[in-house]
Amino acid sequence: MPEDQLSLAGLHRYARKRLGAAAYPRDYHPWRVYGCPECGTVPLTLRIEHHTGSTPPDFRGVVYARCTVCGEERRIFGFTGAHRRWEREERPSCRCGASAFYVAQLDRIEGGEMAGFYDEGVMVGQCAPCGAHRILVSID
Repeated sequence: MPEDQLSLAGLHRYARKRLGAAAYPRDYHPWRVYGCPECGTVPLTLRIEHHTGSTPPDFRGVVYARCTVCGEERRIFGFTGAHRRWEREERPSCRCGASAFYVAQLDRIEGGEMAGFYDEGVMVGQCAPCGAHRILVSID
């Protein structure tokens, strides 16, 4: 397994590249690693609800994570509203067949003339068994 896939630092670099963060040096790029409140940073399985208006890269819906250690499921992200309705559900898996990921999110918040404006984000995963990186949800 390549060294870049052995740490969450590698996942962070992957997210920055996918978001194009280097092109926006004046903006803020907050990084959040998701985990279980009881078990810490552990692999999670995801259930992604797509709501009306959800199209790549404009995710609309809710992301639920289940801890692979204790089994607790909770909502970790939502971008939706009362006017939106459930359309479909997705349970991401890796090309190796595994469905457990270390999950994190990188956002871009404008730092220039529109300081504080949320521009876009990406939720990424690192496959727990093989280390492969993938985009789970793009938010624009």
